[in-house]
Amino acid sequence: MNASEFDQYKVDHLFLLIGENPLPNYVAARLLLNKGGTPYLVYTTGTKDPAERLQTILSNEPIGLKTAQLVPLNDYESDAYHIKEAIRPKLEAINVGKIGLNYTGGTKAMAVHAYRAVFSQHPDTVFSYLDPRKLEMCIDREDGDRIRLKVKPDVLQVKLAKLFQIHGLELKENFTQEAQLPELATALAQVFKDENKTKQWFDWYFNVFCEEARKKKNENWDDWKSKTKLAPLSISVEKLPSEVKTEFKQNNLIDPSGQLSLQEVQQLKTIEQEPVFKEIKDFCKYLDGLWLEHYVLKQVKNIAEKNSIKYYGLNFKVPLPGTQQGFEFDAAFTRGYQLFAISVSTTSKRELCKLKLFEAYLRARQMGGDEARVALVCCTNEPDTLKAEMALLDDKKIAVFGKDDLVDLSKKIEEWIKQADKDAR
Repeated sequence: MNASEFDQYKVDHLFLLIGENPLPNYVAARLLLNKGGTPYLVYTTGTKDPAERLQTILSNEPIGLKTAQLVPLNDYESDAYHIKEAIRPKLEAINVGKIGLNYTGGTKAMAVHAYRAVFSQHPDTVFSYLDPRKLEMCIDREDGDRIRLKVKPDVLQVKLAKLFQIHGLELKENFTQEAQLPELATALAQVFKDENKTKQWFDWYFNVFCEEARKKKNENWDDWKSKTKLAPLSISVEKLPSEVKTEFKQNNLIDPSGQLSLQEVQQLKTIEQEPVFKEIKDFCKYLDGLWLEHYVLKQVKNIAEKNSIKYYGLNFKVPLPGTQQGFEFDAAFTRGYQLFAISVSTTSKRELCKLKLFEAYLRARQMGGDEARVALVCCTNEPDTLKAEMALLDDKKIAVFGKDDLVDLSKKIEEWIKQADKDAR
């Protein structure tokens, strides 16, 4: 179903019942309002902030909507009389144009009473509901079965930044859209497929690299050394897996004596001639595990065009009131308005993997609603067992990719997307 097939159900005045997650309201407004149309945001005391935020966002949309009118219900979300009295003057002020009511966001009581209030005055109203399970806009009719319009990715593409804005979340900094040293990340993914090479990598990383580049506190690894101490370091690569050593050479990180030169890290440039790493310690963090996040980003980018993925990125850092760290999505992309969030870790420790997946699941549901999908990319040998242990989460909405999936990760992510499409049929 393309955008033009929504045209016969578009209206000039759309009443939207605002819920705690305003994303469905945004989608409904974008799909069902004619150019120059007016949204009416019906909200309660608990959804005042999302309503006011959505009012601002919709005013700046490219389809040229009129400023959204706010319709407060205060604490009367289940009171038929107050709902009718709040909506009635808005309906009476409409002299021309088609009217619609989308009740996706409201409670069941709100939906019922709003439906009755609107239908009693305008029985030809277009009544609609966004079905999160099937990714369909449903048009309800009194004289027949509901009409289901599939909201395909090309019908409405929602930017990741817009998704955060809809939820009143402001990113701490711009998220990353280009993978750092993708060939090195690919080499490390190859290494992690082989148990002996994985051991060889960790032996070198902890016993050689960290010994030179990292501080210790109470016999545990602490922060990285200062820039002045890191820059002159030349670190032996004798015990490094050959695939990684080759990539260090390709990136001119091996000095004439055959050692890894951290001084040369500062010379790495992007296509735009910007530094790949702002500081040497950022390269150290990359080797510490961030390489896998960049590998995931590259795999998403590889399949983006043929899978209608227009917006994707890495490191979405969001401050949260009352917390020091806030929260972070490692990687994410939108496909249409559907959010796919990916948590990434080089660990194989079961409890840590489960914790990361659970947190990502909660945040993704908060951001993307019931439509959101979540995956964990980690280094477990038993991804299916790990997924089975997360029984309290909706099985269809999560995926776990282990170390054996890394080499074919772009294919695995593509299969995950296709499964999500299949589940929505």
